[in-house]
Amino acid sequence: MQDMLCRWVRHILPVLAVCAAAGCDTSWRPPVSIRPQTRSIVVDHQTDGTHRRLLVKDSVWYQLTGSDLLVLDTTGRLISRQQLASSGTSAPGRDLIAVNDQLAVLLGDNEVVLLELSDPWRPKIVDRIDAATLGMWPTRLGSRGDEVVVLGRGSARTLSGGIVARSDGEEITSLVDHRQRLLHVAGRRIHRRAGDTYLGTASLLQVALPNRHLPDAALLFARNESSGSLVGFLGEDCRELDAAVMTVAIPGEVTRLRQRGGRVLVVSDAALTVLRPTGEGLQNEWSWPIEGLQDADWIDDEHMAVAGTFGCGIVSVGAHDPIETAVAWRPAPAGLTRAASDGSGLRADGAGGHWVYQIGQQATQEVPLETPLADPAREAAVLGWSAQINDTGVAELKAPDGSHTLEAPGGGRFYCVAATEDAFWFGHDRGILLLSLQASEDGHAAIESRRLGILIDGPVICIEPLVLGRGVAYAAEHGGFGVVREEY
Repeated sequence: MQDMLCRWVRHILPVLAVCAAAGCDTSWRPPVSIRPQTRSIVVDHQTDGTHRRLLVKDSVWYQLTGSDLLVLDTTGRLISRQQLASSGTSAPGRDLIAVNDQLAVLLGDNEVVLLELSDPWRPKIVDRIDAATLGMWPTRLGSRGDEVVVLGRGSARTLSGGIVARSDGEEITSLVDHRQRLLHVAGRRIHRRAGDTYLGTASLLQVALPNRHLPDAALLFARNESSGSLVGFLGEDCRELDAAVMTVAIPGEVTRLRQRGGRVLVVSDAALTVLRPTGEGLQNEWSWPIEGLQDADWIDDEHMAVAGTFGCGIVSVGAHDPIETAVAWRPAPAGLTRAASDGSGLRADGAGGHWVYQIGQQATQEVPLETPLADPAREAAVLGWSAQINDTGVAELKAPDGSHTLEAPGGGRFYCVAATEDAFWFGHDRGILLLSLQASEDGHAAIESRRLGILIDGPVICIEPLVLGRGVAYAAEHGGFGVVREEY
């Protein structure tokens, strides 16, 4: 035994001597675990949020929420859901219009999705037209005859990119065929062509339906002012009809005008109003003050479909309390103003009350907590780095090797930040940004050159790292709740 030990010592001593001379570190180290590179981040789950534009056509109710198109009947029953873009890859639906047997939907400011309505309960996507093809940044949709027209800054164009009207760089907000002339509204002015002398003032313009209390060729208009809006009628010359009695004040900014029979439905961000022209002037028949209203349309003479930060539903014209007497009501976690983690999920206060989100499940309404929700986290730290969002919404990053600044995409601002084991997650106006960190030899980290982002109907006001898996749960003002995970 002693001889064996001696032989082992004689064998190992030269090796140790070589290592010592070479400066080898003979201490034990754990094996290096190589983290797989994150290829993308994806929406793993999401709830509905703000319900935006809607349209009722032939007893079918088309409703936009996020990048989805909901199809409901006129009792509020959901018939089908059409995903217009993969979750997290598109801005929310901004506008929609039906022309003949086609439905056009504007997603954000970069794409028009065209659907055919051979089966109106299950619209089928038949085409996509991006901003490059249109030759413009679209902001809303209109029509000319049997053709969909896209309106935006500087021009109005067909889906093939043909120019219908031009403006001097201002957004065109309405396009009207009127007495063999094409009128457009840009910069609150009514024009026949770009650069001509304007004919009158308006923000929105429509041809008025025939009415015995209105002259032939009358126009319906809305004009948004700094302290509210005006709605009324114009004559064929685009001048107001007796402004003292045929023009009325509306609270908030008017976003939509809908006509049915002898009545006008006025949608603003502060109220839903029904007007009726009479021999004594334009009368306010009914008004419902409600914040967060996005759109409304007639179902029949007595009922309207409504949508906004509260969700969507069907209310009765003239109801004293429309929500309490609603024929149907689909609340949604939207209009969220404050959110925080409760250890197992997220809680948030919004337009429809207090919401609770358990990861991967639908949000539910509950009684608010006695203590107010905490402010969103605006600073975080990991791997020797720290991130802090300043008052201007810019992220200030600090590390042992220096400082950096990070601005939110699209010229927006950051609202919250969270740290996982090797990354920062930032919530901003239009979604979530993942900033990965890579460990260096000194044990600290450096910013990877790749930054990954995902689109959510924001602003994203709260981010909470998941207990299991690489990802976060979020709460967004208009996008509700959801989960975003890393993919390798």
